[in-house]
Amino acid sequence: CGGGGGLLTDDLLDLRVKGALPRMEALKQVADEKGVNFLALICAICKTQFTKVAPYYGFERKMVGGVHQLVSNAIILGDKH
Repeated sequence: CGGGGGLLTDDLLDLRVKGALPRMEALKQVADEKGVNFLALICAICKTQFTKVAPYYGFERKMVGGVHQLVSNAIILGDKH
């Protein structure tokens, strides 16, 4: 969970950043080892949370988004030639 239970407020940003540490460490590991370049989340609260805290861990905000965004980014439209 990225920020449920009433934690999704900027007043608690320090706590939110600390709470995201395990996920951000895991993301860093798979980004380094496997080349992962996108964190796909299904929960709107988690998307909001991780978009906000990702820069604190050296990631760009655009690296975080939803599953639908991931799929739409992967679709290539147009002529095969």
